[in-house]
Amino acid sequence: MKEYLKHYRATLTVLGPLHISSGQTVGKKEYIFDSERHTVFIPKLPLMYQWILRNGKQESFEDFMLRDKVDFAAWLQRERIPRKVWKEWTDYKLDSTDAVSDTRSKVEIQTYIKDPYGMVYIPGSSLKGAIRTTLLGAAIYRNRDRLERERTGIRAAEFKGRKGYLAKEYARLEERVFHTAGRSEKTQDKVNDCMAGLRISDSKPISADCLILCRKQDEMPNGTVKELNILRECIRPGTKLEFHITIDSTLYKGKRENILRAVRQFGECYMECFSKKFSSGDSMKGAMLYLGGGSGYVSKTVTYPLFGEKGVEIISKILNNTLPSKLRTQHRHGVCVW
Repeated sequence: MKEYLKHYRATLTVLGPLHISSGQTVGKKEYIFDSERHTVFIPKLPLMYQWILRNGKQESFEDFMLRDKVDFAAWLQRERIPRKVWKEWTDYKLDSTDAVSDTRSKVEIQTYIKDPYGMVYIPGSSLKGAIRTTLLGAAIYRNRDRLERERTGIRAAEFKGRKGYLAKEYARLEERVFHTAGRSEKTQDKVNDCMAGLRISDSKPISADCLILCRKQDEMPNGTVKELNILRECIRPGTKLEFHITIDSTLYKGKRENILRAVRQFGECYMECFSKKFSSGDSMKGAMLYLGGGSGYVSKTVTYPLFGEKGVEIISKILNNTLPSKLRTQHRHGVCVW
């Protein structure tokens, strides 16, 4: 009997800072910035609080948290708490060379997802979500000339509220690409989604030593760069992470070569419609996948594969319809700058 489960080990090499949010933050008074070593130390809060209570520093600490305008490192120095003491509280440390300095105001840190042991990993669901978008986008990119009806439907879609806007239009695209498993006679049934046959594990956990601290920047096509008050823990470029991928060939008919081809094609579309517009844009490096927080609308949707470079106007319309009014005014997505 022919084996229908195909098992693979995949290695992902991080090319740029990678952030997958834990949904938690470290407050601007909850981390220690060592300006001499350009390093941020994240304390283990239970150990830190125990030491503060044992050594009668609770009132000073409460005053610092509630009213003081200095940062944590300045409070430690003022209280004459030596480095060898507070280093015992340290959970992990982050290289902050390009993110934090004494001249910048301190802001909270968005933390990277970790397992119960404090180890860093990429959830299999995150990688599968990125691959799903890539497979869909690549299929649309290859067949763009045959999808005028779908483009017309999206252009003509009436906005009746943020929830559900364009849901039917994009669901039809997914049905055409993914609903091939043949589990039900009704094509639209979710059980027909062939992606049920693609199973991706969480990555093998690695030490938090791989993390660095990055400050988010926005770049305009004219080269103007705006630095934002957003700090994120990110996996350091050059880090390698291992996954296990299982393909159930009774549901998913593609092979690993199909996935790699789709990644390359989606990347070509990304370069064509987005990256080449920026002086610091990426150059294509084989099968390159965009993943995680901050990677942007263009890497998480299939609008550009469907519309090509002319998609700027329809994307402006989509974002203006779906963003809250405050963000709409702030980001000015209705202004076409390309």
